[in-house]
Amino acid sequence: MTGRTISHYTVLEKLGAGGMGEIYKAQDTRLNRFVAIKALSTGNSGDPERRRRFIQEAQAASALNHPNIITIYDIVSQDLVEFMVMEFVAGMTLDDLIPKTGMTVQKTLDCAVQMADALQTAHAAGIVHRDLKPGNVMVTGTGLVKILDFGLAKLTAPSAVTQAGDETLPLGSGPMTVEGSILGTVCYMSPEQAQGKPVDARSDIFSFGLVVYEMLTGRKAFSADSSVSTLSAILRDEATPISQLVPSVPPELEQIVYRALRKEPEQRWQSMQEMRVALAALKQRSDSGTLFAVPAATQVPPSAKRSSKVAAWCAGGLLAAAAMGGWWWAHRTAPPAPTPTTAEVAPAPSPPIPAPVTPPAAPAETTLTNQSVLDMVQAKVPASVIVSQIRSSKTNFDLSTAEIIRLSQAGVSATILETMRNPKVVEPAVPRAAQPAAQLATPQPVQAPREPAPPERGAPKGPSVILYGGIPFEITLTEDVPVNVTPGQVLHFQVAKDFRMGGAVVIARGTPLTGQVVDAGEGRKLLIKRSRATFRLSQVEAVDGSKLSIRAAPGRRATDKADRPIEPPGHRSKDVLAPAGTSYLAFIDGDQTVTVRR
Repeated sequence: MTGRTISHYTVLEKLGAGGMGEIYKAQDTRLNRFVAIKALSTGNSGDPERRRRFIQEAQAASALNHPNIITIYDIVSQDLVEFMVMEFVAGMTLDDLIPKTGMTVQKTLDCAVQMADALQTAHAAGIVHRDLKPGNVMVTGTGLVKILDFGLAKLTAPSAVTQAGDETLPLGSGPMTVEGSILGTVCYMSPEQAQGKPVDARSDIFSFGLVVYEMLTGRKAFSADSSVSTLSAILRDEATPISQLVPSVPPELEQIVYRALRKEPEQRWQSMQEMRVALAALKQRSDSGTLFAVPAATQVPPSAKRSSKVAAWCAGGLLAAAAMGGWWWAHRTAPPAPTPTTAEVAPAPSPPIPAPVTPPAAPAETTLTNQSVLDMVQAKVPASVIVSQIRSSKTNFDLSTAEIIRLSQAGVSATILETMRNPKVVEPAVPRAAQPAAQLATPQPVQAPREPAPPERGAPKGPSVILYGGIPFEITLTEDVPVNVTPGQVLHFQVAKDFRMGGAVVIARGTPLTGQVVDAGEGRKLLIKRSRATFRLSQVEAVDGSKLSIRAAPGRRATDKADRPIEPPGHRSKDVLAPAGTSYLAFIDGDQTVTVRR
């Protein structure tokens, strides 16, 4: 092909090869520019149906006008062979860019947001990529991402499971699309792809999650010695938690990826738009340097970057802050509840305060909503004032999971979210002078022997953290499990390491927990194992003393299997089914809230 002229394109060099054909760099002699040409392989070009679909998919992909999607210029037929002329992108594939230790969080988010934006546009046009992988994502020298081969994977007809030798390779690169078998590249398939089932946009979401996982960790989420073993792992196993491989990855990002990797499509992100919004919010926090900050109940905004209005707030202290909150609800006659610290700030209202008292359009709502809270947060009203307004107003909050995520990403603190959940639960706000008297009465009866006293009722609580169902954490056996177990037998575990969310410990390392044998199995005869003994988990204690529901197997529905095998893979012993120190993953069972320590 090198040196050949196809229409007005002169072929210069071969760039790579895939299951559907070969890709070449060429010169457009009319417009004097470089292009990439994909030639439908000789075997495929003889099939009229393949040729029809080749042209159909090229037409669909060419309708996508997006800066992060490869542009298709033309379809040329010559000597009974179809050629697709595309934009030539000078850069490197993600396959070449991802280091063994993974990319930085900031670089990952930068690429991931661009990829999600492109996929969102494609899905809106009814196009599912089906072969998303690092080798199909190009990154230019300026950091611009381009997704390649849109729609081409749909050309491959499903048939039997592919063997490892069926993969085709680009020159000096990794695996390309497997041809003549299941659609896509084995390591990046969704479970429904691996089973040859019909797929929709949620299949791309799973593959996208695998790509982001690899960007963060430097390793594939599912990879085995053969294609069959890899497919089996995709269908059966859970990916190793990102935090276990790269502890510095923020838990929020790990949750986004973990949700994309759910086995059941209905449990994943339901649209790429939804996932892109979550990633974009994290990228914004990463760019501003707040992504790795431990969330706090109240935080003083950096005065260096704030306007003179915020400076006036700082100068006026809490009294001025209360006045600032007051203009939002000027129609109310009752002032907010007194705040803890009042004695130090006694001066009369300072001149800067009137400025915010006359906003162009003050809300006239009589009922607080999610948007009302967001407006106050964005106006830098202190958390204590917002909490007072919530407790003293009528409320109509939407506290669905999606809304809580949106509010958190917009900067609403855990304290405010918890107050939105329970607006009438008021912590004793006794004036400072009266507090000692109240406390003098309690020490004598409460002087019970050293129970690690649950945090005192009047003591300030830490922020609340939401744990989403399906998040994994590591546990280990504390004693050997003999081969001859019986149903109902108790197994003893402990938490392997601190389980953190948002920088705060939620479940402490060494926390004991128990499991229960569900099925004793039928043991082995010679080397043949009849059936496997399984166990399940039910609860673990969080740092606030609450009992969290957990599972031994991933899943969010009541019908999902909740038990898992006791014997670890590869273990062989006549006497011990699982030795002490064996590691397992436990999973949070349903969305739950924990109050963490400050």
